Amino acid sequence: MRLSRKLTDVVAEVRIALEAEFGVTDEMISGYRRKVDSNGHEFPQGSTKEPIENLYIDLEVQRTALPKHIWNIMKNYDPRLCGPASACRLNGEEEISTYDGQQRSCATALLGYDSVPCNIVDTDDPAFSSYAFEMLNETGVKRLTPGDLHRNALTRYRLGSTEQKNILAFTLQEQFDKNGIDLEDKKTRASNRRGNNDYFYSHFKHAYKGIELDHSGQTLYDILNAIKTVFPLQEEIDQGCFIGLYELQRLDTRQDLANGWMITVLQTAKQFFNSSATVHSKAKQQHAWAMPGATWSSPSNMANFLREVYIKAGGELGLPYHGEGSLMQVETNPVQGLFPTK
Repeated sequence: MRLSRKLTDVVAEVRIALEAEFGVTDEMISGYRRKVDSNGHEFPQGSTKEPIENLYIDLEVQRTALPKHIWNIMKNYDPRLCGPASACRLNGEEEISTYDGQQRSCATALLGYDSVPCNIVDTDDPAFSSYAFEMLNETGVKRLTPGDLHRNALTRYRLGSTEQKNILAFTLQEQFDKNGIDLEDKKTRASNRRGNNDYFYSHFKHAYKGIELDHSGQTLYDILNAIKTVFPLQEEIDQGCFIGLYELQRLDTRQDLANGWMITVLQTAKQFFNSSATVHSKAKQQHAWAMPGATWSSPSNMANFLREVYIKAGGELGLPYHGEGSLMQVETNPVQGLFPTK
C-alpha cells in the first residue's frame, strides 16, 4: 500500500495554514477567483480535466505542500499557465496519484475549481512515479534538495530498483539507523516533521562521501559511532569532525589504521575541547591564524587539525596527512587561546 492522501484533504489543511500563518481569508480567495473569471482565459487544451475528488498526492515522492507558495500562485492565477499535473494510475486502479504539480493543483482546488488539468500515465511499474518525479524536478527551476533525492532513492530501492545509487542510499540509511541518528536538514529538524532519534546529522553530501568511499557502509558507521560515543551530549553530529575523520580514512590508502582509531583520535581531542562543535570552531580559528587569507577546506583542514592535536597529546598512531605545506601549525604556531590554560 503506497503512502498517499486525497488532494481534498491536503487542500483543507493548506486552507487552514493560509489563514493561520498569513491571514488569507475565504473572502480573499473568492476575490482571486473573481479576478481569474474576469480575465477570459481558459485552461490549455490537450490534457484531460480530472475531478479533484479522484486525485491523490503520492506522499512517497511529492514534497510537502507549501502554503505560502500556493498562496502566491492563487494571487496571480492564470489558467493558461496551469500546466497539467503529472499523475499515474497503477494497474488500472481507481486511485490517480500525482507525482508532480501538487502546488498548482492545490491552488486550483482552493479557488473552487472542481477539476484540474492532468496528464495521466497508466503503468504497472510501482516505481514509475518516483523515477518520473526525479527526472522532472532535478533539472527544473527549483532543484531537488539532497534530502529530496535521498528520500526518493530510498523509495525506489524499496520498490525493487537495483540501480547502484539506490542501493547505496539504502546502505547509507542503514548506518544512520543503526546509530540512532536522523539524517535531515536543520529546517526539518526544527519542524514537526523531525525524526524521532535524539541525534541528527544535516550534511547529506558529506554522508554520501562516506558511503562512496566504502560501499559496505562500515566507514560511515564508524564515523557516526565515534562522534556520538565521544561527544554524547550534543544533539547534532558535528560536520567538521565528520569530514575530518572521513578525510583521514580516505588518506589511509595502505589501511594501516587499526579498528577503533577514530574513537581514539576524538578522545584525544576531548582532552582539550569539551565538545565536537568546539573542535570544529577551534580548527577554524587556528586556520585563520596560521594561514591568513587561505580558503578554508573542511576535509583537509579538519583532518590535519585532528592529527596535529593528537600528536601534541603524545599519540602514537601514524595518522596520514597532506604534506608539510598543509600543516595547521598547532604545535609551532598556535593561535592565542587555542588550548585551555591549566
